[in-house]
Amino acid sequence: MRSIRSRAFVPALAAMVLAAVLVATPAAARTDVVAKRQATTTITFWQTMNDEETKTLRTIVAAFSKANPSIKVNMQYVPFDQAQARYATAAQGGKAPDVLRAEIAWIADYAARGFLADLTKHISAADRRDFLPSAYAYGLWRGKTYAVPQVTDAPALLYNKAMLRAANVTVPTTIQQLETACAKFGAGKGIFLRGDAYFVQPWIWAYGGGLVNPLKREILIASKGSVNGMTAYKRLFDADCAFDNEDFANDYGNMQTAFKNGDVAMIVNGPWATADILSGRAFRNRANLGVAPVPRGTAGQGSPVGGHSYVISRRAKNVDAAYRFIQFLSRAQNQATLAAKNNLLPTRKSAYQARVVKANPIISAFLKQMLVARARPVLPEGGAIYTDFGPNVQKVLLGDSTPAQGMLAVAQAWKTKLFRAYSIKR
Repeated sequence: MRSIRSRAFVPALAAMVLAAVLVATPAAARTDVVAKRQATTTITFWQTMNDEETKTLRTIVAAFSKANPSIKVNMQYVPFDQAQARYATAAQGGKAPDVLRAEIAWIADYAARGFLADLTKHISAADRRDFLPSAYAYGLWRGKTYAVPQVTDAPALLYNKAMLRAANVTVPTTIQQLETACAKFGAGKGIFLRGDAYFVQPWIWAYGGGLVNPLKREILIASKGSVNGMTAYKRLFDADCAFDNEDFANDYGNMQTAFKNGDVAMIVNGPWATADILSGRAFRNRANLGVAPVPRGTAGQGSPVGGHSYVISRRAKNVDAAYRFIQFLSRAQNQATLAAKNNLLPTRKSAYQARVVKANPIISAFLKQMLVARARPVLPEGGAIYTDFGPNVQKVLLGDSTPAQGMLAVAQAWKTKLFRAYSIKR
């Protein structure tokens, strides 16, 4: 009988001791004790950042792991140009990662298809107030929040200050001035324009065109203003001073290389590209990189607001742990770190108050572009508009169709595949 009582007493005593320890231990330490006793939660995280940004991201994820030992993060890189389709396929098969760094145009589509967890009850009122309204809006769908904003951006005019000085060129503020400035450089030395619809959009808006108008249910890409914008883009693309670009499949990398080496004076690109640009021999003096808003046209000015946010799969094993992770990644100090090291624009107002952000001239310059940037409509179809937009832009640039024919082909494809109830404005 004594041995039975002794065996029963041991676990009882152990429980009493543990309870006493927990009572006597500070709250933070108690959390650590409990965390170590819990089974590890694994979060699979798909991220699409470039090499320079990934280095910074790793340090932030490591800091999260240190502060949250009960949560293991399995971070995987997915090429940006593959991520949209790969995530949709994985989500349809019930195998989506717990967390995805999603381009803002994908979010409404994913939410409408039931792929994402509703984060409305998770995000605090203070966090909601701190996010830039334009960035936060891309994560909303039918009144609910499905994303936490990470970075925002818009392409701007990037220029080599030394090359402009040597050619006695001032920074252009209008497209007419841009064409005149380009002509002062030698053949192929003035500007590199891509065969990519995303980068054509500033010209579309500059001449009074547009993409779609959800309120009027109109497709605007074949309107007079859009055709005029496409015409102006092609005119500069064909100019002798423009870099010869027919390798559209590789033109992003070719553009970066030409600009980094000082082979071309101007390009249009976003803040995400600047860390790579500053590694080039033409920018060993970092102050040689200039950033200005994309020039305005005869009827307006604009550049597409882009960015990325964190989303959580509806099938995530532990939504609370996943949200703790993305909330940590999106903290003001972590956004400030990405701004300082990679020139990425924060989505939190408070992050712009950080000393390292205020001291970054590239961030300040891109903020001027953000003031004249244009938000794209938050629609499930938003991420699919480039499927037909891009190839038709390339046909126009290669001379296989006129600007009017190319933009009408885009409009007809959108009406057939995406916006069936919309009318085409001419």
